[in-house]
Amino acid sequence: MSSKFIIEVRQLSKRYEIYNTPRDRLLQFFSFGQQKYYQEFTALDSLSFTVQRGETVGIIGRNGSGKSTLLQIIAGVLAPTSGDIAVRGKVAALLELGSGFNQNFTGIENVRLYASILGMSPDEIDRRLPDILKFADIGDFINQPIKFYSSGMVVRLAFAAAIHVDPDILIVDEALSVGDTAFQQKCLNRIRQMQKSGVSILLVTHSSNTIIEFCDRALFLKHGQLVLDGACRDVARAYADDIVTSEGGNSCESIIEPSARIAASAAEQLQHGAQMTPATLIIKKVELRNAQNDLCASVQFGEAIFIDFQIELFQPLQFPCFGIQISSPDGIALWSANTMNMDVSPPSMQPGSVNLRWCIKANFGGNRYVISLGAGEISEGEYRRHHRLGYAGHIDVIQMRAAGTGWLAPDPRFFINQ
Repeated sequence: MSSKFIIEVRQLSKRYEIYNTPRDRLLQFFSFGQQKYYQEFTALDSLSFTVQRGETVGIIGRNGSGKSTLLQIIAGVLAPTSGDIAVRGKVAALLELGSGFNQNFTGIENVRLYASILGMSPDEIDRRLPDILKFADIGDFINQPIKFYSSGMVVRLAFAAAIHVDPDILIVDEALSVGDTAFQQKCLNRIRQMQKSGVSILLVTHSSNTIIEFCDRALFLKHGQLVLDGACRDVARAYADDIVTSEGGNSCESIIEPSARIAASAAEQLQHGAQMTPATLIIKKVELRNAQNDLCASVQFGEAIFIDFQIELFQPLQFPCFGIQISSPDGIALWSANTMNMDVSPPSMQPGSVNLRWCIKANFGGNRYVISLGAGEISEGEYRRHHRLGYAGHIDVIQMRAAGTGWLAPDPRFFINQ
């Protein structure tokens, strides 16, 4: 293993023995390995990857994919069944809510315990304690047992303690999703500072936007296996496509050309998606038009944009549902909607071609915007996508004078009150 990596994982696996009853566990103990009274569950299966010093790596995957198990092994909480792992540096981890805290200890007692476990001397703890308490900002509750804390208060205390022990590696496992919005922003700002200071960070999240915005690269886990290790946008795209596929649908990153050829024929488009085998429907054709019904690649602020698309149905849809998303060119979702959450109920549809249209207003800042489309049905009260088109074209919104820059167009005004 190379010392240039702060974390190095080689063929890491974690398996559990699942017993149906305590009696089976006892029988297994006395069988001396001659018989098997358990079922084996593989949480991690031969994972290999490295993390460089100062690198921020996002980890994404559905529930049960092995993300938390992996982080617990890196943090030293669990031992792997097989494989090798090298961690070179002090690790501060925010794993399961309140893990490592004694529920009967006060907040301040838990902070002292946590810091001492990570090797800080009593004098160092005393020096850091005021900063920790200020960041946590939980008031007099700091002197109460944490069993009386809300989940948000536990996260505040745990994060404040973790970032003030000068870790070489910070591990965050979805903990920030519990805190309030203001505290989340405070934590994310602090993570930015830690990145600049060279701290390596492992960040588990279900948010593709967080992966793209904060991470240098990402890992996509599924059923304990590493599906993809690569650029954040590629991993986020693969994760989104996998969700659609797992729902029984199909995903396609692009079956149409950029704006110069938005009106390409359906035959050409289908050629790009020739490997798809849709079970229910496919989005065949997309055209972006302006209010004059002309094909367009750019519009002025406030103008209408019409997204005309055609679907081919192979089976009847009793409760159709259609979705749309606006993203930045680097894959950050800016806005999304579907007919269900807009209280629109399209009529049932029979097999064949159907022409549909979305209409949106370009109430955005001057920038380029990527459009994604989805098509599916309502099943058990939820939108189940049968086809997702990650790139359905893009549109440029012309920058307005004296309107500021960015994605939003809040029509700013400035006043001096006297």
